[in-house]
Amino acid sequence: MAQTAALPAQVEQKPLTLRDHLVKAQPEFAKALPSYIKPDRFVRTAQSALTFTRNIDKVTSPQSLLACCMKAAADGLILDGREAALVVDFRGDVQYRPMMRGLLKLAYNSGMLKGIVVEVACQGDAFSHRPTNLNEPISHEINHVGARGDVIAVYALAELKDGGIVHEVMSVAQVNAIRDRSDAWRAFKADKIKSTPWHTDWSEMARKTVFRRLSKYLPSSSDRDALHQAVERIDEDYSFTIDNGSTSELPAGTAPKKRGGAAAILKDVTPETAKPAQKKKAQPPAEDEHDPNTGEVFDHDAPDPNDPRFNDEGPQPGDDI
Repeated sequence: MAQTAALPAQVEQKPLTLRDHLVKAQPEFAKALPSYIKPDRFVRTAQSALTFTRNIDKVTSPQSLLACCMKAAADGLILDGREAALVVDFRGDVQYRPMMRGLLKLAYNSGMLKGIVVEVACQGDAFSHRPTNLNEPISHEINHVGARGDVIAVYALAELKDGGIVHEVMSVAQVNAIRDRSDAWRAFKADKIKSTPWHTDWSEMARKTVFRRLSKYLPSSSDRDALHQAVERIDEDYSFTIDNGSTSELPAGTAPKKRGGAAAILKDVTPETAKPAQKKKAQPPAEDEHDPNTGEVFDHDAPDPNDPRFNDEGPQPGDDI
């Protein structure tokens, strides 16, 4: 009597979770991480970040999470909510956000600073800005006895180890002008998201904004050092608008940046190029290149002629000259 061999039972494979994706990508993270951060610790911290990241259950693209983690690894920041954090935007994509503590860590790790202060000045504080006093351009005493009033200015000041002081001061109007360029703020004002750090933590975002401006004047050992990479990073993977929900295109003549071999696992992150329209329509004037998280306009090589700091009286102290 013929006997039939029993076929092995097929085991149904479960889809990978976000935590599984992080573990699988650990070898790639290890290639980008600095030597003082162990890859397993980086992955464990990133997995923990998933538990306290709002709307993490609405993530539609695991590749966007891996892209953010790769950026954090390259910057030498861990995603613990203090050095850097993850944010899920209204599209379900994950965004990477270096925090003030992480930026200060990178500044001190550069070995070029003796000290740095990033603070807000309020009504009732003894605050003075004297840019012609090269030894003490900013004087600030906080009144802790009475209630502090509204913010009047935000500043960052750094003393260099080889001598000299660099500083940047911004008014509330200047900070808000940058805030208004932020995609997150625009989405919040359009009721597409319920909250944004510009609404809940204005002072923290203002301090980060003025620090980013100060970073232009800090010494740089190379074009890709960790501090400048973190504060001037452009989110080249995702750039979206809130008007029609479509992905914005690169300006004409601008080529997308190439990513290295360590980011091979992120090959599906870059959005597909939109198909050319059959009929050409008049395009609105292109906006200046700016950071999608803070709205900071990127000043690459030359000062912006539209910068309010440049007026008929010529460049002011601290401008890019």
